[in-house]
Amino acid sequence: MPHPLLRAYAVLAWMLVICAGLSAPPATASHNVAHDESRLLAAKLQYLTVPSSETFAAVAGPEFAGQWQRNERPTLNIGYQPNGAWVRFPVINPSAERLRRMLLVDWGFGRIEARVLHLASGQWSVSALTGDEIPPSQRAVVSPIQALPLTFSPGTSEVYLRLNAYQPMVLPMRLLDPTQLALEERDSNLRMGAFFGAMLVMVLYNLSLYIFTRDRSYLIYCGYLMGGAFYVSAVFGYGPYFLWWDQSWLVVRASVLSVSIGFLSAALFERELLNLKAEGGWLLGLVHLVIGYWILAVLVSLVAPQAIGYLHVEHGGSLTCAAGLAIAMESWRRGNSLAPYFLFAWVGLMATTLGITLSMGGILAMTNEIRTAQLIGFILEFLLLSIALADRINRERASRMQAQRALLAMRDETNLQLEARVATRTQQLEQANLELKRQSHTDALTGLSNRRGFDERFAAALERARTDATPLAFLMLDLDHFKRINDGFGHSYGDECLAQVGRTLSTFSRRDNEFAARLGGEEFAAVFIGIQPAQAMAIAEQIRETVAGLEVSTADGRLRFTISIGIAAWVPGALDDQLSFSKAADEALYKAKAMGRNRVCSAPV
Repeated sequence: MPHPLLRAYAVLAWMLVICAGLSAPPATASHNVAHDESRLLAAKLQYLTVPSSETFAAVAGPEFAGQWQRNERPTLNIGYQPNGAWVRFPVINPSAERLRRMLLVDWGFGRIEARVLHLASGQWSVSALTGDEIPPSQRAVVSPIQALPLTFSPGTSEVYLRLNAYQPMVLPMRLLDPTQLALEERDSNLRMGAFFGAMLVMVLYNLSLYIFTRDRSYLIYCGYLMGGAFYVSAVFGYGPYFLWWDQSWLVVRASVLSVSIGFLSAALFERELLNLKAEGGWLLGLVHLVIGYWILAVLVSLVAPQAIGYLHVEHGGSLTCAAGLAIAMESWRRGNSLAPYFLFAWVGLMATTLGITLSMGGILAMTNEIRTAQLIGFILEFLLLSIALADRINRERASRMQAQRALLAMRDETNLQLEARVATRTQQLEQANLELKRQSHTDALTGLSNRRGFDERFAAALERARTDATPLAFLMLDLDHFKRINDGFGHSYGDECLAQVGRTLSTFSRRDNEFAARLGGEEFAAVFIGIQPAQAMAIAEQIRETVAGLEVSTADGRLRFTISIGIAAWVPGALDDQLSFSKAADEALYKAKAMGRNRVCSAPV
């Protein structure tokens, strides 16, 4: 059976295809024009960091004329501005008729007020409002998307935006034809529907597991899922539009509060999943430091959201990601079987969130594709962690079954002592037979399998690779100039060289899908199941480099030696057997010898 982690990756791959389909933009000319206008618009932006309590006429007047700063990045990021800020940009209408456009802001703001100043006449347009703090019925456009209708008279106009937010002011904007708003809202609703649908399924699934098992890990994981859903609903504007638009205290806190709760629930879940309380030491101390920081961030978000900037949560988030990776990697190194799940899930989310991070830093332009990538990262992360919890159920069930079998064995031993003695004696005889068989299949000098043991294991490996339709890599290894070593230094030193090569191959073949053997003389073989040819080449190169660094102490100094390796790697077909692989690997080995030895060559597939 395939490893559970491989099955998890297969499911994740299908989810990625589905979610990527939802994120793909429609291939229409209007969509391309929208992105072109977005890039051009970013280059025209100017911003002013004075309180939003100023009037439109004042910020447009001579008093602040010298304080406006030009944006020089693909996405404008003004940072934390608790007292508000201003942004403006020019628009030229070359036609003789009034031009209507829809300004879309792809980032959450508490309040955005827009007015258009016609430079020739000095006339201001009426205000248009949107933002999380504005009730849906009072928004200029009744939609979860933050959109503002603008009308431009012929000639040059300037758009002024009054901004208020309790999170960093990132301003990705697009000017669209009003007819495109319905398409934008449809695509956004589809993405959000897919995301929240997937989240609901996973919450219900893990909640049911908690009900049946009473394992609090699933309850904490449900909290983590809901924390992620809270973050997405807050940042993408669907929460304040549909759920808490009439709760003003939550509207001004939701964005930063959702980030804080999301990271806090992630740290709590990592502690529970990896059983860090049992580990103790610096791992537990580090996760407690992260938990304490985000508890503080939650409290500040609730009590004094305007002071959240002092905590620098954007840096705290980056450090939390690094801490999560360090904890997972160290737990994996210590043998925690669930650590790889968390590590890969965390890395996947970080990778899909990288675009938003770079956009917030002004390196990339913020696009729908970048924001959707984070949604995909959330879904894949949560799905993989769900699989991790399911794998834990299987492991715990297997452990309980093993314990039950042990109890039954003890009862049988108590009730049937005579049969137990016979069984014990029989087991001893079987173990002796197994030991004899092992010795007959083991090379005494190197501790690796000998030719007989290798033939049996290779037959099983070939059948496994053929059944699973996975590649099988056959490495043929041969010590270079081994006869010179025996003739020049003696057979005892030659044997020591062989023993060191055996120990080296043992370190590279410890898993159940890989093994090594000494075929005879200075010839060795190694087999790896489930790796691609490029991976086999990399492993062979590591073996070659390791052997090249070995040395044997002699009376005349230190003896160093090298090894040549031939590789045959492909998915075995019905007609492939040990001979076809060994012949191809032997030919590649011959080629490596002919090319000067101490190198790796691969047979063509």
